[in-house]
Amino acid sequence: MIGLIRAEFRKLFTTQVWFWMLVTAVGLTVLGVVGQIAGTNSDSELQQHVRDVLTSASGAFTYVPLFVLGVLAVTTEYRYQTITPTVLTTPSRWKLITAKIVSYVVVGALYALICLVVELAIALPWLSSRNVEVSLADQRGPLVAVFLVLVLFALLGIGAGALLKNQIVAVTLGVILIVVLSNLILIIPVVKYAYPYLPTGLVSAIITSPTGERRFNDVELLSATGGVIALLVWGFGMAVVGAGLTMNRDIS
Repeated sequence: MIGLIRAEFRKLFTTQVWFWMLVTAVGLTVLGVVGQIAGTNSDSELQQHVRDVLTSASGAFTYVPLFVLGVLAVTTEYRYQTITPTVLTTPSRWKLITAKIVSYVVVGALYALICLVVELAIALPWLSSRNVEVSLADQRGPLVAVFLVLVLFALLGIGAGALLKNQIVAVTLGVILIVVLSNLILIIPVVKYAYPYLPTGLVSAIITSPTGERRFNDVELLSATGGVIALLVWGFGMAVVGAGLTMNRDIS
């Protein structure tokens, strides 16, 4: 298993995909922080929204590049048929998908840490210049929430890639669901009650303050813990189903 995990890291870092996905994630983080702070007029109002500033990376869809990176981890192998020698070397699909999950959870954690460092490097001096006091000890919750969201979306991407396998379909459908459809569903009667269980609704559940507004259009969000568990179910569920469906299929 250690050898398979090393191979996954080697596959990733011998291409430029990891770099451009990281640049995209950092860029979205910067846009989120700048937009949140610059868009708040008074210092007193900004003091009341420190949590929103520290979760702005998630609000700016920084998790989308992590999702795409996870999708590409699986679908690129099918697109370029590198999956054939991979499976010939390690026939067990379970071991292969497990190695990818472990590898990209680690990569997701590294990306999350980098995004948080960038976020704090911009937010803290700017907030201080506007006389807004920030205690990181009191803001551990929002920072942990952003970290978990980014890591879990890397896992979600692995699951989507394992299930769909077609790179264009997996990336397109996934991004459309995350960025567009989830928010549209929230405004449609009856169907809107599915929103708390969709990836975007789960992000809201994780990053929204426990004491804040957790009801949108008469739809109640899950708890933060429930959001984490549900994203884990999404990611692992699709990965397991995807690996299971291909267990006895020809990969060529």
